[in-house]
Amino acid sequence: MKNLFIFVALLTLLPEFLSQTNPTPQSNSLVLTHVTLIDMTGAPPRPDMTIVISGERITALGPSSVTQVPKGARVVDGKSKFLIPGLWDMHVHLTDAKASALPALVANGVTGVRDMGSLLPQLDNWRCRIENQLLVGPRIIRAGPVLNGKAFGPNHLEVGDAAEARSAVRTLNKIGVDFIKIHATLTREEFFAIADEAKRLGMSFCGHLPIGVTPAEASDAGQASIEHTETLFVGTPYLQMQREDLLKEMTSLFQRFAKNGTAYTPTLIMYKSSADWRDFISHPEDKYVARSAYEAMQQSALQYKKAPELVAGRKRVLETLIMLVGMMRQNGVKVMVGTDLADGRIFPGFSVHEELALLVDAGFTPYEALQSATRVPAAFLNLADTGTIEQGKRADLVLLNRNPLQDIHNSTSIESVLLRGRLFDRQALGKLLAEAEHLASMN
Repeated sequence: MKNLFIFVALLTLLPEFLSQTNPTPQSNSLVLTHVTLIDMTGAPPRPDMTIVISGERITALGPSSVTQVPKGARVVDGKSKFLIPGLWDMHVHLTDAKASALPALVANGVTGVRDMGSLLPQLDNWRCRIENQLLVGPRIIRAGPVLNGKAFGPNHLEVGDAAEARSAVRTLNKIGVDFIKIHATLTREEFFAIADEAKRLGMSFCGHLPIGVTPAEASDAGQASIEHTETLFVGTPYLQMQREDLLKEMTSLFQRFAKNGTAYTPTLIMYKSSADWRDFISHPEDKYVARSAYEAMQQSALQYKKAPELVAGRKRVLETLIMLVGMMRQNGVKVMVGTDLADGRIFPGFSVHEELALLVDAGFTPYEALQSATRVPAAFLNLADTGTIEQGKRADLVLLNRNPLQDIHNSTSIESVLLRGRLFDRQALGKLLAEAEHLASMN
C-alpha cells in the first residue's frame, strides 16, 4: 500500500507552469445568427436559428425571425454553417499525452474529456486552472491512479489483495476522484471487492476486464463502462469460436450490456493505429504529439515493421472489432467515443474525428456517431449541463462549415469553437494549434 500513500502525498505538489492562449475578446453577450442547429436532442436539424449566449450559458435560442439580439452583443453570422455540441473524448491519459494535448483538443472541438488514469497532482493543477479560465483546455472528469494487480507505470496503483483493494477505493473516494479505473491484472477477489466497495460509496468504476472476470460478470457486477473492444477477448474463448457461434454469443452479451446499462468505449482508432502503425509514414498531425511520445512510437513501429504477418493479422482482427461495435449498436449498447490518447499513435483531438468515422464504418449513422461524442457521454457522466444545445446549458459548442450529417468527415470543418461561452474563431484556433505544436516540441 505504500504506493497509495505516495499518491496522497503527491497531491501537495504542483506541476510545471503551462502557458495559455487567450481567446478573442468579446462583450458580455454573444449571438450566433442564421445557423443550422443540430442540437443532438433527437430533433431534426433546424435551419436559420439564433442562439444567445450570456457568460457561460445559452440563455435563449429560437428562429432568427423572432429571437431578439441583445443590444451591444457580439454577433457571429452562422449562415450556411452548422452548430453542434462540443465533443467528448471519453478515454484519455492527459499526463502521458503531455500539456500540448490541451490546446490541440480544444482546437478540434473537444470541450470535455474523461481521463482514465493520470498523475493526479499535475492533472488537478490543469483542471483547476482550466475551471478558473487561467488555462485553455477541455473540461476534465478524472480517475487519478489506476487500480491494478501489478503497477505498470506511475499512473498505476498496485493492490495486493481484496482488503487493499477496498482500502484503495475508500482512499480515492476521500481524495475526491470522480470514478474508479480498474485494469487487467486484478484478481477476481480484488475486482469484486472494488465493485462492492464502490457501490457502497456510491462511486462508479470503469476500465479493462480483469483476466479472470468475464464480460458478463463485470456487467452484472455494475461496471459502468468497459474499455477497448479487444478487451472482450482477453481470457475468453471468443476468438477461437466459429463465426456463427461468436455472433450468437456476442448478441446475447450485448443485450445483457444494454439491460444492465453497461456502456462501452471501443477506442477503435487505437487498435487501428496499432494495426497499421499509420502505415509507417509521417502525418501532418505528428507535430502536435509530444516528442517523447512520438519518438517512443517510432521505435515501436520500426520493430513492428519487421513482422508484416503480425500487421496483416491485426488488420483482420480490426475488421472483426468494427463488426462487433456495429453489433453493439444493433443491440442497444451505449457506445462512447474515446481514443486512448496517451502516446504517439493518437493525435490529440484529431483522432476523435477518426473515431467518429470508424463508428460510421461500423454501421452508425453520422447522427448516432455524434451522439456517442455528445449526448451519450453527458448522460453517462450525469452532467445535465452539456451534451445537447438547449437553453440553460453550458455554451460548449462547435461551429462547422459543412453538414456532418451528410458526411461524418465534415465534423473536421471547424470554423469556431465556443468553450464555456468564450469564442475561439478560426484565427484563435490557429493560435491554439501553434501553441500545441510548440509545447509538443519541448516535451
